[in-house]
Amino acid sequence: MGAFSARAETKIVEGIVSHGALQWPEYIATELGWFKENGVDVDMIVVGGGSAQQLAAGSLNIATSGFPDFIRATNQGAPIKIVMNGTSVPPYGVYSKPAIKKISDLKGKVISIGGTKDVTLIYMSAFLAAGGVKASDVDFHYAKATQDRFAALISGAVDAAILYPPATFRAGAQGFTYLGEIDDHLKGFPFIAYAVNTEWAAKNRAAMLGYVKAYGRAVRWLYDPANKEKAIDFLVKYSKQDRKDTADTYDYFITKLKAISQDGLISEQVYKNMTDGLISLEDMKPPVPPMSKFIDASFVQEAWK
Repeated sequence: MGAFSARAETKIVEGIVSHGALQWPEYIATELGWFKENGVDVDMIVVGGGSAQQLAAGSLNIATSGFPDFIRATNQGAPIKIVMNGTSVPPYGVYSKPAIKKISDLKGKVISIGGTKDVTLIYMSAFLAAGGVKASDVDFHYAKATQDRFAALISGAVDAAILYPPATFRAGAQGFTYLGEIDDHLKGFPFIAYAVNTEWAAKNRAAMLGYVKAYGRAVRWLYDPANKEKAIDFLVKYSKQDRKDTADTYDYFITKLKAISQDGLISEQVYKNMTDGLISLEDMKPPVPPMSKFIDASFVQEAWK
């Protein structure tokens, strides 16, 4: 027995923005022992908005963030590539002070989003346009984590905020106006991507494949309705959120939106949508480089067969 259990594990340091539903597959693969089974020991560290910089510096091996952070870093020469599509649908709703009733009412108001060049700016611009409002018609307040944006809404510091579960359920329960979903106004636009430090990944390909394989197995498990209650248990444990909020998150995130990518891949069309968004942020100029500059799909292609 001793010899069997002494299999060497490769430690993988993963940077995440915050604990919550976006990391559901990692929680499942950890709790069910699939990472260990594949020879990896995953250490998840909350790094807020700093994952691309820490990944480039080599203090993280893998990281999750909005794709603009990674593409920007790669463009600046950082040894980073996106390897997997994580959350392929923007899981966001927009909530406002009760006096605001529709998108067009946001003109001249203060809205909390993730950052000056954050993916949530692309989302919010598309959302505002649906009400005939330009991004330049509003003032933005910046907070990377959704709970901080919700706190700004509650305190009255902002008129509206872009939120994801469970903050969305709490906002609705507290009487804030639900103005709609980002997904209704922007299709084929991923939210969270997984990127690696390419120098580390080249030296640790087997470990990386072990990680991606366990992650893919966890995604399939998560989408099986028979596993719903156990999946909720895992998310409650890691996110420390209320069980009812977590059950509502499952219904919204998994059942309704199917937000977590079920193949881990980024198509040419989705890449075009992403780069069009980056051009709108003035982070990229046409002609756009080939997808291979920023994305290495080989891990997912090999591991999710």
